[in-house]
Amino acid sequence: MEASEKFQEFTLFIRRLLRIIGCDVLDGSWKMNFATYFALFLCTGYTIGTVTAIVVAPDFFELLKALSFIGFFFQSTIKLYYSLTDRKAYHKNYSSLGRDIYEKHLDGTASQRKVILQNIDIVLVLKNVTALLYFATLIIFSFYPAYMYFVMHVKVTMLPILFPGLDIYSMYGYGVTTALHVIIAIYGLMGALVSDIAFMQFVLHFKSFAELFQIMCEEFGQQLHEKTIDDEPRRRRKYAKFCRHGMRDIYRYHQNTIVYLKSLIMCYGTICVVMVMTCSYSIMLNLFLALMTDWYATYSFLLVSLFQLLIFCMFGAVVQVTNGRLNRTITSLPWYLLPTREQRLYQLMLFKSQLPDEIFILGVGPLNMETFTLIMKKIYSAFAMMYSFLVEDAAGEGGGALNNHDSNNGHHDNGGAYAGAGAGS
Repeated sequence: MEASEKFQEFTLFIRRLLRIIGCDVLDGSWKMNFATYFALFLCTGYTIGTVTAIVVAPDFFELLKALSFIGFFFQSTIKLYYSLTDRKAYHKNYSSLGRDIYEKHLDGTASQRKVILQNIDIVLVLKNVTALLYFATLIIFSFYPAYMYFVMHVKVTMLPILFPGLDIYSMYGYGVTTALHVIIAIYGLMGALVSDIAFMQFVLHFKSFAELFQIMCEEFGQQLHEKTIDDEPRRRRKYAKFCRHGMRDIYRYHQNTIVYLKSLIMCYGTICVVMVMTCSYSIMLNLFLALMTDWYATYSFLLVSLFQLLIFCMFGAVVQVTNGRLNRTITSLPWYLLPTREQRLYQLMLFKSQLPDEIFILGVGPLNMETFTLIMKKIYSAFAMMYSFLVEDAAGEGGGALNNHDSNNGHHDNGGAYAGAGAGS
């Protein structure tokens, strides 16, 4: 299968998910519709349900279970907001991929086609891995309540989210709560999936731009070495014309690559900051819940949060490395063979490559793997401090909330069912 066909396959997958959640921003003529307003309604219901679960939480651990989902809600809301406000930029970026990478290089050289095919293959593999992980998480969240209800005949909520006026121990209240949980989980999963894989493919296509630019510069440099500057005026003018056209094409392609990166950072800069903050928050809380409770859902949610933090930091590093590659490509050009006018254009391009655009995390630094390591150290420090404060101090005072949790563990190890009784009463 050709690279353009694989890209169309990937686009079809994303567009289907976007149409379901009412946010098909890749369509230039798209407008908000019923599905969009329904997604906003679910965000409002998520907020009400989380606040209710926090208010009626019977102990500290049930409170942490409700708080652990705030990070996912916040990142999903931010993604939806920026997808709607920056929809023109998303459409422009996606159109440029199809035009400047796939359509333009349909009859390209073997090296160009190889680069494009390799990167779209990586995108498809990441799409499958991410979809498998997210859907497995949804299955894990759904399996335990179904098992408890049909086998053990115990009503257990799917998410630690409760709604005012609904008693989960009544058939009506439990049915409505479960239905809302399933809808919220499915919409949240599809929104997170489409946003994350879109970010992956945008970054990998920036890598494609850089590699195609490198091929273009290498071919131009080889042609410069093959040509000789002759003192004869006509040949000298012909050589100058060749250099002028070649450098204009290279400069224009470099400009398009930089504009694409700036637009990508505009679309995802704030989202990356929010993702790092919310994933760090969720990892810390779920680590503590995994250690102190037997809540089944915390392991899958912990895995997803770790995966998201790793992916965003890793692809931030890809942007950083690709910028360095662009700079090395430009410095490798045989600029000394260019006429004086074209050397000025080369100097301008070199100057721009010295100040690359990157994704920065406020107060931490650029988004890369070093930042990921630093964040994990901070998470561990906060987790250790939280564990020491809540466990050792509680043990010194006779157990406190921990003993109460152990005595009630059989009643509310279900992610919110005990709190639901309070909501119903």
